[in-house]
Amino acid sequence: MSTCTTSTSPCKRCSAWEADMASVKNRVAAGVCALLLTAGAMPAAAASSEQVHRGHPHDVLFGVNTSSDGLLAVGSNGRLWQSRDGSQWQSNSNVGDSRALLAVSERQGNLLAVGQQGGIFHNAGDGWKAVEAPVKERLFAVAQGDFGLAVVTGAFGAVLCSQDGGRSWQQSQIDWPALIGQNYQPHVYNAAIDARGRIYIVGEFGMIARSDDAGKSWQSLHSGEASLFGLALSDTGLAYAVGQSGTVLRSKDGGDSWKAITSNSDAILMDVAIRADGKAVATGIRQALSISPTSSQARVLNHDAFLESWYSDIAVLGNAFYAVGEQAKVIKISL
Repeated sequence: MSTCTTSTSPCKRCSAWEADMASVKNRVAAGVCALLLTAGAMPAAAASSEQVHRGHPHDVLFGVNTSSDGLLAVGSNGRLWQSRDGSQWQSNSNVGDSRALLAVSERQGNLLAVGQQGGIFHNAGDGWKAVEAPVKERLFAVAQGDFGLAVVTGAFGAVLCSQDGGRSWQQSQIDWPALIGQNYQPHVYNAAIDARGRIYIVGEFGMIARSDDAGKSWQSLHSGEASLFGLALSDTGLAYAVGQSGTVLRSKDGGDSWKAITSNSDAILMDVAIRADGKAVATGIRQALSISPTSSQARVLNHDAFLESWYSDIAVLGNAFYAVGEQAKVIKISL
């Protein structure tokens, strides 16, 4: 992800990590170094990691997701990267646009990618096409459900919903002061749709909210001080949200209630993914955590791969986690 902007001025409320990634045209590594935050003394989890891919110095991967063929990642210059096994990666296509892509989703062959300046791109098997969006803000996340339901979230309260698989979009009309108790349009950093078709969003002010009616109305599930950047749901009702200052929240009841777990970290956590057995990994700026569904504490993964770079997104393929980020690096994490 990167800094939210209007057409004339930068956002004044972006978090520290966003400011360091304000332009995909600039090298971000030097700025990220200034954001190094010290982890707690909790011993590292028994896990292994290896770098399975690295691109050119100016390449960036911002988003990764599972697909019917393995993994699909997106990043700078509208490029898409594909891998069948998580280890071998190819970038032989783009969406026909040079804007950076920040997130991607595939469901039953229906592909959606989103990014800077309100960019939404759709591919139903007949090639990528730009879709008109009702906003021009930066779009951070995209998720799909059944029966054509999809959601896109972004800067300044952008929450867009589709019921035709992403061919058309409508802005969800949200009463933000009533929902979050703040007279702002918050940045909405991530979204997910559960098996029941309920939409979840996370963002600034510790916001977690849910819509049971395709974005027509919203219920607040959590609020707090730290912005939340990452969100993951499982089919069993287990869910995690992660964000600033090492924040890790867990729900065991499908998002109805959330409790903080001890992370032993002050790092900026940018995303989280859950494996089928309930184990999760959160990743971010020079830090990664492993999380057990039965433990009240996360554990720091003190591996060189994490200490040297930032990783903005993570997905699960098989039993392994794959994190993507700076220089188009892909790190495989095995628990």
